[in-house]
Amino acid sequence: MYETGIDVTRMAPEEREFAIRKYMDFCEASDALKAAAFSRRLHAVLDQLLGQGRVLMQEMALVKPPRIGGEKPWHQDAAYFRVTDPGLVVGVWIALDEALKANGCMELVPGTHLAGGVPHVHENDFNLCRIVPEKLQAEQRVAVEMQPGDALIFHSMVHHFTAANTSNMRRRAVQYHYHQLGAVWGGVEEHRQLFHDAAGNYAGCTMNHPELPGATYVYRNGLPREITPVDTSA
Repeated sequence: MYETGIDVTRMAPEEREFAIRKYMDFCEASDALKAAAFSRRLHAVLDQLLGQGRVLMQEMALVKPPRIGGEKPWHQDAAYFRVTDPGLVVGVWIALDEALKANGCMELVPGTHLAGGVPHVHENDFNLCRIVPEKLQAEQRVAVEMQPGDALIFHSMVHHFTAANTSNMRRRAVQYHYHQLGAVWGGVEEHRQLFHDAAGNYAGCTMNHPELPGATYVYRNGLPREITPVDTSA
């Protein structure tokens, strides 16, 4: 996925690297990144937090290139997944470069996972589904600056955001989403119970809005791969 507004047809292939926003579905093509997703050390920690038994449901590389990397609006990850119990879903965000406020590190509001789902506005770009302004608590944000190799583990209901990268620095990261065995994928109606507006209308991020321009978003469930931990210490 390229940054919004970038015309890659005008770029030479070697220039396109610095216009890419996100890669997805790469674990089967990269032994190193698959090993990171299945790391015994990581899953020992997740076992302590969540109990044993989970699957890898999604992998993303979040590139946020220098100078043009756009923001990721405030959101809850569970708004993108029709899992009926968001407490069974966890995100793991691993820095590959320094992640600083200057180049768009993760910012989050501690404790917001305890208050349940809040309404989101979906703008049909997969990257632009955001919490409605009246539910934001941005004044309580905490910036999580990280060094390469640091990992941030967070609940799927935590409010979080990354600012635009207007610096000359890269800010590459990989993010894995897991859910525990036994998690149930529902439909829109089940998801509406978690993400709805004051009138009870669906307010998650999993439906297209054809009345808006550029309506190209297509929802899919996760791609579950059961975890068999591997040793990555060598």
